[in-house]
Amino acid sequence: MRKLILVPVLLCGMAATAGAQTKISARLSCAKPNINETGGSGPEMVMFSKANCTWSAPYAIDGSKPRRTVDAGIGDITGSTARVHGYSTNVMDNGDSTIVRYEGTSQFKKDGSGTDKGTWRFVRGTGKFKGITGSGTFKGGPAADGGWWADVTGNYSLATGKAKK
Repeated sequence: MRKLILVPVLLCGMAATAGAQTKISARLSCAKPNINETGGSGPEMVMFSKANCTWSAPYAIDGSKPRRTVDAGIGDITGSTARVHGYSTNVMDNGDSTIVRYEGTSQFKKDGSGTDKGTWRFVRGTGKFKGITGSGTFKGGPAADGGWWADVTGNYSLATGKAKK
């Protein structure tokens, strides 16, 4: 079975202070994903993936730190290339969350190595993250334990007049 490197980049929630854009960069690490395949086992298939992820250097958005990140994605594989897209949800320690949509490509090699790269953007936030905006890029690859990692960069800002719980 091919390894699909779906990078959730993932990227749920890192950001900023109210009204201002802030540049960030961090590393996301995800456990070996739960994968379901469809469309055959030949050179073309579709894979569905779900993985639990962590941020290697905790970051904060308006004083809140990430508690749990879950990525769900789809890979459309042809030969050694996959087009990937999906969503990552980051639940912060205050209970609020952000959702990021990502898309990109994965390149696979016969030795199990490969690369992922693509773009992401915030699509939703709850509580004090309601109205969050931002986007960026990711670049990563497979980890030795069957998971994957991604270096994530971008810009984020919170809506002015944040929503109250």
